[in-house]
Amino acid sequence: MTTQTDPQLETGLSEITLNLVALGAAIGANAERAFRAHQSRLEALGVSKEAMIEAVNMALRVKGDPHAIMMALAESTLTEGGGCCGGACACEAEGKAKGDCGDDCDCR
Repeated sequence: MTTQTDPQLETGLSEITLNLVALGAAIGANAERAFRAHQSRLEALGVSKEAMIEAVNMALRVKGDPHAIMMALAESTLTEGGGCCGGACACEAEGKAKGDCGDDCDCR
């Protein structure tokens, strides 16, 4: 049997900070129950929705980077010249070739 110690005593971080970190970790782990538990705890501690949103947005940025890297790898290795990964391309819908769109296009 293991015993848990108070994380705040071990880390020196506040309960709010620890729960904000846990909220972000729940996003990264796709852990709905953990997200709801830490959101509820943060609300009980008086943390604003804006602060929680900031933690969630940070977690999504961290989580999104590996996704973007893997999508770029899939597109560059599985399609001719990259782009669209075999799906419909906005450039083609406009009568252009893939990659003819601007920098904001995912079809490059």
